[in-house]
Amino acid sequence: MSFNKRLSSEIEIEYPDFEKLPERVRQKFESLPTKVNFFRMLGYSPGTFVEIIDLTNAIFKNLTLSDYHKELLVLLVAAQTGSAYEWEQHVSISQAAGVREDQFIAIAEQRFDDGKAFAERERVLLHFGKTILEQGKASGVVFKHTLEHFSIEELADAMIVIGFYRMLSGFIQTFKLPNDPQADGNWVKG
Repeated sequence: MSFNKRLSSEIEIEYPDFEKLPERVRQKFESLPTKVNFFRMLGYSPGTFVEIIDLTNAIFKNLTLSDYHKELLVLLVAAQTGSAYEWEQHVSISQAAGVREDQFIAIAEQRFDDGKAFAERERVLLHFGKTILEQGKASGVVFKHTLEHFSIEELADAMIVIGFYRMLSGFIQTFKLPNDPQADGNWVKG
């Protein structure tokens, strides 16, 4: 590798050849209805591939937390981590879950306390999520306040969503994955 190429911030990594991966990984990949770039690059982690796909499916289908609140948190993580990929992937998904244009703008502008864009319950959830992203946890006071608006099960789901999408954001941005087109919003719990 040349000196200048080593110093460049550009990353170009080809997707793994799934034909060379373990059978369980190939089968799981082939069974996916949508093969987004994250799933394709995740093939470089064959030991976690199946489980991460299963977790992704659980997040889209099995949460106690509503799709609407999940999508607010996904957008929050995307905005806070600068993940254009996650933001773009979730525009139509979030719209299908009920997120309004003014809410997208408020999240992008980090106006989480905007009383016109968000009801109190939503503001509390966004504050909870922002606190976790910035401090790695919510203090007892923040947690108890959020519990006044959401069940313990919903907050457990919220923590999984925040952590999962934070991990995805780092993976996606490090591997410099291009955005996948997503316009139909079909990835909503149904």
